[in-house]
Amino acid sequence: MESILVAIDGKHGAWGALSRACALAKRMDVKLNVLLVVPPVERALSRAEQQVEEDVRVRLGLNIEAAKSEGICINYFLAEGSYDNEVIEFINNNKISLLVHEIPEEDARSPERYYSTLHSIRHRVSCRVEILVPKKGV
Repeated sequence: MESILVAIDGKHGAWGALSRACALAKRMDVKLNVLLVVPPVERALSRAEQQVEEDVRVRLGLNIEAAKSEGICINYFLAEGSYDNEVIEFINNNKISLLVHEIPEEDARSPERYYSTLHSIRHRVSCRVEILVPKKGV
């Protein structure tokens, strides 16, 4: 069975990618995996950073429940570490056939940083990668 991965950075969501992946999983009847990657706990997070991470987790939980209610086979995983390395390891260990990746809004304005991350991922995995760019002002 083919499977799709949506990787979400704990610092911001990837709601467009999750929505797109849910639509694909429902239409193609494949398994959907959601990987939330949070940074390693090397230092205490500020109150604002903690709140953002908590907001992402709550919204993700609601989206997962909504997808399950629509009959989508969805699995949720949590990883702590470097975003690139965790995504690459997950893809290689779980036979993922498609990664749906969303460019964070702040990276859409400064693509150099984003492209280095995406380049690192694309050259170390063998699955297809679908990239979503958020619409401005939405």
